[in-house]
Amino acid sequence: MPLLWEVLTSFKTNDAVYNLNYFPRDPTLQSYYQVLIGESYWKSVVNSLIISSTTTFVVIVLAVPAGYAFSRYRFRGDNILFIGVLFSRLFPPIGLIVPYYQIMSWLGLLNSLPGIITAQIYLWLPLMIYIMRNFFMSIPEALDESARVDGCTRIQAFRKIALPLAGPGIAACSILTFLYSWREFLFSLIVTTDLKSMPISVAVYQFVGDVSVQWASLAAASVVAIIPTILVVIFFQQYIVSGLTAGALKEWINQQKYNHERNDNTAEWIFGHWW
Repeated sequence: MPLLWEVLTSFKTNDAVYNLNYFPRDPTLQSYYQVLIGESYWKSVVNSLIISSTTTFVVIVLAVPAGYAFSRYRFRGDNILFIGVLFSRLFPPIGLIVPYYQIMSWLGLLNSLPGIITAQIYLWLPLMIYIMRNFFMSIPEALDESARVDGCTRIQAFRKIALPLAGPGIAACSILTFLYSWREFLFSLIVTTDLKSMPISVAVYQFVGDVSVQWASLAAASVVAIIPTILVVIFFQQYIVSGLTAGALKEWINQQKYNHERNDNTAEWIFGHWW
């Protein structure tokens, strides 16, 4: 219903929005014309594509080997390190706004795409490491051991065996990172004040003024902004579902086997003790 209301509002004029009518009496494309004719708005769309694509690439390059390492290797303090990675994301991001702004100002990255991309990587990398770790845990380690017996090194076993099997998980992480980076607002708003470097999520906010809000134009800009994300979800939904449920299904099966074996052992011990 909110999405339908937004679409209907985008076909109204800014004055007609205040009339309590569900459907526009005189539909118009004036708001879409105002949004699409502006060069700055299209520049923000390109900025969002660059930010989301770069963030997705960097996050996947870092999250895949990190998730594989956390799922396969055991070393002193590995659980503490993994919890530390998750805790870095569990900390409320709004509490880091002031220090992040100061750091970006000191590095000269205000009103720049690298300043926004850095924040996006911080926001989504821990979550993707967690997802990839669970996905690699669903892949039997015996496959890696068999590859090493056949003469593969650890890197070759990862590249030739584990990495192809982790395709659904990598696809899911890539799609989620792209979607999350596309709609992120808070850090992008703090870092950018120039229309040339704004992503689409911040450019839409420009229709909110100090005195009034251009509701029809805001609705039209929002509709245009969510079209790419809707297309991504429609065409890649199967990869998102398969990537996120594969590891969970494997863990559920293992838990059921464990419970079954434990129940059998308990029954055997009780019967033997009574006998």
